[in-house]
Amino acid sequence: MEYAVFLSYRRADTAGHAGRICDDLKRRLGYDAVFRDIDAIAAGADFVGALQKAIGTARVCIVLIGDTWLQVQAANGGRRLDDPEDHVRREVELALTTPGLTVIPVLVEGAQMPQAQDLPASLQALTRLQAIELSDSRWEYDMARLITALQRVGIGGAATARLPRWFAPLIGAMAVLVIAITAWCLRDTAATVEHYSGLWYLPNGSYWTVRQDTQGKGLWVEETHYESREVWKRGPAQIDGDGLAVDLQLVFDREPFSYRYRLKLADDRQTLLGSVTRSDRSTESSLALTRDRR
Repeated sequence: MEYAVFLSYRRADTAGHAGRICDDLKRRLGYDAVFRDIDAIAAGADFVGALQKAIGTARVCIVLIGDTWLQVQAANGGRRLDDPEDHVRREVELALTTPGLTVIPVLVEGAQMPQAQDLPASLQALTRLQAIELSDSRWEYDMARLITALQRVGIGGAATARLPRWFAPLIGAMAVLVIAITAWCLRDTAATVEHYSGLWYLPNGSYWTVRQDTQGKGLWVEETHYESREVWKRGPAQIDGDGLAVDLQLVFDREPFSYRYRLKLADDRQTLLGSVTRSDRSTESSLALTRDRR
């Protein structure tokens, strides 16, 4: 049997989250869409051979990383990741070197992406990949983002695991065409400066002040800190259809990084949903801003 999604995880680290993710993906994509070792490998089967076959035929490999993924120890006291025979290491190595396979790091339990120097050389390419964070408090929203990422490579139904690999780019091209046509048809209903101007509140109590910039070509955003009540981030924003792209710099600390926000205006025009990424990191976090102070 061929599977569209291979789920790589370590039982000592993320067994519970792996089960929850697997169940959600099967419910949305179909029972045969996801490979997880505990479900897909029969008793007495060649474990290593089954893993290699599943990765070789999959379209996507999800590498599930929890807060102890780096540190889990072997019986001899060393790290399991440093053992060339470690199953998780071999899964990720094989995934990273399999042509046509998309590898998506998924972070749970508040984990951060590992640094290259903390990994064996054969795994360091993992640190260059864009990660998705799954938060228990925003599970449904974050899972929807993961499903969207899978759809971008042509995974969207129970039958997709059996489709040939060349079919994914065709589906992707058709999706881009449909989006372009839809955007053209709806161009007159796109959000305007008035829809974004004013105050937007973050969950931690900080808030954005959004106004038109002095040149009248875009927007200017200032974030007021919830404790100091001083503006501590600011920068430009651009409207793109019903989306908003924002790049904020720190006001007091001249650090060489910025905060990049990609947000979408909800239908009620009262909520901005999307993600934030620090420019020097690959981890993406979900975010929601509202018109009302929570």
